[in-house]
Amino acid sequence: MNKRFLLMVLVLLALTVPMAAHAQTDAMTAADPNANISWPPVVYVLRGSFEVRGTANLANMTNYFLEFRPLNASLQPVGSDTDWFPAVLPSASAVQEDVLGVWDTTLVADGLYELRLSVNVSAGSPVVISVSPLRIENVPSPFAAVPTAFPTAFPTLAPVQVQPTVAVQPTATPDRGPIARITTPNGNVRQGDGLSFPIVLSLPQGTELSIIGVSTTGSRWYRVQAPNGQVGWMSPDIVETSGDLTGLPGVVPPPAPPTAIPTLIPATGVPLTPVPASSANLVAGIAVLDPSVPNCNQTFTVGLDVANLGTTATTATGTISLTDVRIADGSTQGSTTGGFPIIQPNQTVRINMPLTISTFHSEGHRITMVIDPGNQVPESNRGDNTRVIEYTLQKASCP
Repeated sequence: MNKRFLLMVLVLLALTVPMAAHAQTDAMTAADPNANISWPPVVYVLRGSFEVRGTANLANMTNYFLEFRPLNASLQPVGSDTDWFPAVLPSASAVQEDVLGVWDTTLVADGLYELRLSVNVSAGSPVVISVSPLRIENVPSPFAAVPTAFPTAFPTLAPVQVQPTVAVQPTATPDRGPIARITTPNGNVRQGDGLSFPIVLSLPQGTELSIIGVSTTGSRWYRVQAPNGQVGWMSPDIVETSGDLTGLPGVVPPPAPPTAIPTLIPATGVPLTPVPASSANLVAGIAVLDPSVPNCNQTFTVGLDVANLGTTATTATGTISLTDVRIADGSTQGSTTGGFPIIQPNQTVRINMPLTISTFHSEGHRITMVIDPGNQVPESNRGDNTRVIEYTLQKASCP
């Protein structure tokens, strides 16, 4: 029995050696206190919408973003070294030991992953920090035991004195505070208090968000917190409010994004056409459904070909927004997002997005896909970033 126990200990030690070395390498990579991921640590299990914490506060920082890629059992990347996918959209706001973003791990398969923070700086190379390996486990293994916390010490109890029975008054439900309810088919949560700010989240009609502040600029935009914990700004024109708004704190929004100023011809004062920020050109190509005729309340896949018909590679990864509406009245029936990697010139990648629609069967539906809806990836032409397809949802087993 002692020999078998010793053999098991030696095997466990051998398995932990390469992982410990990898963890040490990541800790050295994240040594810069102004650009690091402090949570999650290596060899950590993630599930659901997970807050990634750390710091992105370098001098001359233009923006930062989080990406991920899958790893195999040997902790090696699956696919090529350039196959990174967006976990959190780019942000230009500095973060000092706080939430860098919320990663929705339910959009990817369970397994091993590497998480990467990229901080772009003007006139310099980006600073890149990675944490690996991490395990996503939204569906725990059948044999996995869910730990239960027990107290380590119990207080000494005084002798019990019997008191007369007293009627217990019902406890009042805690006040959620003021609420914003979306009244339009889609409600966009933005990085700041204006339409010029990028969209960080798009939610369907009827979604309720907690109001945690109001802009100090006089724009009347609300600082809100979504059900998944993500925080941003919403226009008062697309929500109805409930609750007491008189005690809302004033919140200073981030500065407005810079507006491109056209160059003027000195002699005439006629504006020249601005030079594109990039020679990349993303184009929405072929869109397919699998199965080709979707069934009510059954998950199907929407595939979109994303091509770069420009002369240079894209400078960052990006996202695709997908919205399903009922053709009869334009009401939103479902939505999702997909992510695409850096795409080289004349390269096309197929992005597959799962979707489940369980309303209005035997009717026409329209799917609209938009590449880079927040305009985070520089390119020369954004007029070809949208693809629309229509289909009839089959009844299947729906009532």
